[in-house]
Amino acid sequence: MSKEYYEKYIENIHLGLLKSQFFIDNKIVSPNIFFKNIKSSLRDISENNNNIFFFGNGASAAFANHMALDFSKNGKIKSKSLSDSAFLTALSNDFSFERAMVEYLKIECVKKNDLVITISSSGNSQNIVNVLEYCRTQGINTLALSGLKSNNKSIKSANNSIYVPMKTYGMVECIHQIFLHSILDEFMEIFEWDRGDFQNMDSSNFNL
Repeated sequence: MSKEYYEKYIENIHLGLLKSQFFIDNKIVSPNIFFKNIKSSLRDISENNNNIFFFGNGASAAFANHMALDFSKNGKIKSKSLSDSAFLTALSNDFSFERAMVEYLKIECVKKNDLVITISSSGNSQNIVNVLEYCRTQGINTLALSGLKSNNKSIKSANNSIYVPMKTYGMVECIHQIFLHSILDEFMEIFEWDRGDFQNMDSSNFNL
């Protein structure tokens, strides 16, 4: 009996998670080493009151906004994304769309102890690549999430990278979201598998 579409989709989400590759300075490392390194970076950022900047295009821009919210409100780490349409269009008009995100980082006075996170399904969007290359020249730590082809530019330009080896945008985008949430949940020490109660984000009954 053939499997239904949703069954195949879920199976491939699982497969994509298992097949994803993790890089530190362009060298493949184990997931354990990678996520310990990211968690240590988040701890340093939190303790020293530094910032995280999220960038993406299209759906990945929505994910960037989403994660900037969650890291700020729930994780208590100051996090920002270029979500203001007036700001984005002004920078794009005055410089170029490809340079707008870099100019935003300059305005925000990004520092070496901050973290810049890029989300790009192809890993080749020029504005995203420009951000990663700018950060590399300035010694700013980066985490790039990418997918599709394994020779994408984000992997080569980032200090830390998660590559999702799937062929379609929906798969890559879903898996990126899972990884971003897992990074934040681990940092906040939230364990779905050990809970007896439910999370509640309402301020009157707040329960992480």
